Amino acid sequence: MLLAVPVYNEESNLPLFFPALFAGLPEAIDEVLFINDGSFDASPLILEEVKRPGVDIVHHTTNQGYGQAMITAMTEARRRGHDYLITMDCDRQHRPEDIRHFIDADLAIDVVSGSRYLPSSRRCGDAPEDRVQVNSRITTRLNRRFGFRLTDAFCGFKRYRMQNIDPALFTERGYAFPMEFWAYAAVEGLSIEELAVSRIYTTDSRSFGEDLDRTRKRYHYYLKVLHQSTVRFSALHA
Repeated sequence: MLLAVPVYNEESNLPLFFPALFAGLPEAIDEVLFINDGSFDASPLILEEVKRPGVDIVHHTTNQGYGQAMITAMTEARRRGHDYLITMDCDRQHRPEDIRHFIDADLAIDVVSGSRYLPSSRRCGDAPEDRVQVNSRITTRLNRRFGFRLTDAFCGFKRYRMQNIDPALFTERGYAFPMEFWAYAAVEGLSIEELAVSRIYTTDSRSFGEDLDRTRKRYHYYLKVLHQSTVRFSALHA
């Protein structure tokens, strides 16, 4: 299995993330890949300090977006011969201890998707209300449209079975990548199972860029990508 971690300007979090990650990294993880998405702080230098056999880095020369980081992770998983890919964030909102649960999940499932909103999901801090609302509304739409039973459409903590996923078909580079992926999963009939992960918010000053910090505009951006992706994948599948 490949564990891929996108990184963008995380110089304050990486020194705290590394000990927690490497102290208990399960043996099933054959390789750890950090994807530096054009960071302009000290993140690239910090990452190079941990590079060693089994730990590698892909550097995007410019910031290309969260979606492109996911596409790169999937592309590298296939190129490096990994059957499964686990993705997680390094901003301390994902607990490295939870990696084990993704490894132990049924290997026949195509997508094991973390959920911060299952009854057994542990909670630390309060998520920004606008993000909770957008997540809830989008998740409801996905469930109605595709017959899913999701509770968290946007969690980046996931395990992918790469045998049935072709990253060459993805084009969404931004934060709407989950919309493109869920449309793909629905059209391709991928099996999906949610897994409870912790909902951790201590500080989160993340910007979605441009004017997508405006909740309504971000919501409609997600819907647009969802619709366009559904049409495109349906046409390819026909």
